[in-house]
Amino acid sequence: MGLTISPSDYTSINPSYSDGRGFYTDATEVANLLQVPAFHATNTYPTLAQVGAIIKRVEGMVDEKVKRSFRPLLIKKEFHNFEYRNVPGNTLYGGYVGFIELTQMKIRKVVSLQVWDGTDYKELASAQAQIELLENFRDLDSIILQLPDSGVSFTMAAENTVASLGNDEFCNTFGIKTTNNEIVSLVNESFPSSTSTFTGATAPKALTSSSLSISDFFYAQKDTQNGKVVFISSLLSGDDGADCVIKATIKQSCTTVNADATLTVADSSKLAVGMTVTGTGISGTITIASITDSTTVELSGTATGSGTNTLTFTTTGNIPTVCNLTAFTDKEDMRRLGDYWLLNEEGRIFFLQDYPYNTRNSVIVSYLAGDGRVPATIHEATTKLVAAEIIRHDDQSILITETGGNISTKEKYDILKKEGMDILKGKGDIVYFID
Repeated sequence: MGLTISPSDYTSINPSYSDGRGFYTDATEVANLLQVPAFHATNTYPTLAQVGAIIKRVEGMVDEKVKRSFRPLLIKKEFHNFEYRNVPGNTLYGGYVGFIELTQMKIRKVVSLQVWDGTDYKELASAQAQIELLENFRDLDSIILQLPDSGVSFTMAAENTVASLGNDEFCNTFGIKTTNNEIVSLVNESFPSSTSTFTGATAPKALTSSSLSISDFFYAQKDTQNGKVVFISSLLSGDDGADCVIKATIKQSCTTVNADATLTVADSSKLAVGMTVTGTGISGTITIASITDSTTVELSGTATGSGTNTLTFTTTGNIPTVCNLTAFTDKEDMRRLGDYWLLNEEGRIFFLQDYPYNTRNSVIVSYLAGDGRVPATIHEATTKLVAAEIIRHDDQSILITETGGNISTKEKYDILKKEGMDILKGKGDIVYFID
């Protein structure tokens, strides 16, 4: 049985690397160990942000050394082979037809579990939506992801001009597949490495709403078989994730007449009955009731003003010739007698009812991993290794002065480094293989 909590755990976890706070330690703990004044945002060397950067690097090294993480990690598109076994139900790990061993242990959530069915990859996990871009995709104004019960909405705006591209937008200047790469990077708030050459991006994308980050709730990936489709998975539990909403918007120049339900539009071929209409001259919940001809539609209510303005049309369905939307649907059947079941602690996925072909690279998994607790030993090792790095970079002994005592600065570095690494040597997980 895995230990879930201990009185000695490091619990002062409020991560903000720019403020000197990580998952395993913080600048205050490091300063206390070095017996130096507290690090400051601007008035010390290193600054709080610089200490935070060191903490972040050391935490990554700790994860690599012990082959597990004590902080949340998102593992993207991990490929696995599948071997059919059909193990009887009366054995130790019985009741499965095959399993895969993930590279990480302590699985928090399987975000996406795609299995090859002979013609395509079939999704078995999480609540998932999708957007497919069509030939007039550049007319797309935005994609909106909304949390359950009319909760917080994250609006991903499209930008046609590279020079005007913001860090919270996706570029649709180029082709469909390039645009989808931009959408994936924005949802995941990652650096757009596949498109930065074209867009000139120099930093990861970021999108927040009401102090919440889009990547904390959603994960996006391109369809392996069709680059025109993006899958968007909710990071909420299956049933909860199915209550999320995906929307798309398009804008057109329109003419309203006060107290009249007839609306003159630029091109009705890109509109659909049921779309919500908002903008100047429109009040309340107004939708498209019918489409009369190429430039005329009838609204569900009358306009409240006359004039020509740019109006926004929003839908949870399809925008003709622009994009197709598929709503969030819970595809997860994770239970002992379901499609698959999971040993979270050991990082194993067992298949039973619905399983991949017996072939190579037949399973693609994206998942959240990381232990839910930070043991005191990990905190101690991280703090000592960060302190050692600070000493190593203190070339002019500005922070850590030579006192003429028995222990030199170099010796302090050597001691802290050795003690930290010795702790990590004993923390690696033992992996057991099932035959």
